[in-house]
Amino acid sequence: MSPTSPKSHGAPELPYCRNCHFTLATPRPVYCGHCGQETDLHPPSVREMFTEYLGHYVAFDGPLWRTLWALVCLPGHLTNAYFRGQRRRYVLPLRVYLTASFLFFVGYHLLQHGKHEEQEADVESSQPAAPGKPVKVKVKPGQTPAEAEAEAASTAGQGKKSVNTKLGCDEQHPEACSRSELLVTGLVTKGKSMTGDQWKARFSALAPYGMLAMQPVFAALLLAMFAGSGRRYAEHFVFSLHSHSLWFLALLLAMAANIEGLMTFAVFGQGLVAMRNVYRLSWFGAIWRGLLLSMGYFVLLVVGVGLLVAGIAATA
Repeated sequence: MSPTSPKSHGAPELPYCRNCHFTLATPRPVYCGHCGQETDLHPPSVREMFTEYLGHYVAFDGPLWRTLWALVCLPGHLTNAYFRGQRRRYVLPLRVYLTASFLFFVGYHLLQHGKHEEQEADVESSQPAAPGKPVKVKVKPGQTPAEAEAEAASTAGQGKKSVNTKLGCDEQHPEACSRSELLVTGLVTKGKSMTGDQWKARFSALAPYGMLAMQPVFAALLLAMFAGSGRRYAEHFVFSLHSHSLWFLALLLAMAANIEGLMTFAVFGQGLVAMRNVYRLSWFGAIWRGLLLSMGYFVLLVVGVGLLVAGIAATA
């Protein structure tokens, strides 16, 4: 082959690796035997650049489809395959998790954008800034009429005086309040002004982010549940990565098809089978452990997301 053959795309072939200068074998290998870099180099196309960049974070190569099939249809198989040393046949657990979470959040935001278009409305304050000139404010999505009224009154210079009688904290005179009193007062005031639908909407919006934080916590719950099994935290962490990967994909499908209830039972059943196969449990052992883990996970998720919602509401 000539130095400027079409295959090399203008880059002359050299008898050594361009990266580490290791002398290449004959016939010329596809990859360098010393550093692993490709030996046939050419200016990348846009598609190749995009694939290479995205490939560092998510997996869209051939093994992904084999991995997704095992993740959905063969409960526990990916975790056991990883423990057996099959690291090249399937996508590694962390990349599976990153891929599933990436797909979920992209799809989630697309679905939310289609369901909740921003709406604006004008609200007149009962305390006009000047005679005959009512103040108008834009109602934010999910804002209650009481909040809009308070915002309009504040804009008109007639802000409401909010007092927490239990703590004796006047928001109009914050110098008389401690930081903790201001925080609690803000939480109470904001919480009272939010409707049940608003709390539910904010919880639903933040729950996926709570799942991201709960992934290592779930591994800790598994470590506590199987304390006498001799397994290390890293092993439970792998199972947690695979479990959360499935949950993200199932949650996206449930939201898109509006089958949350059915998908919940399907995912729970799949999780029982996966736990039984990975931890070598009986059906009875898998069921009671699965119920206990589910309750603990749900309680921690609700508490964590609830605190996050309250914190955001207080500082909004």
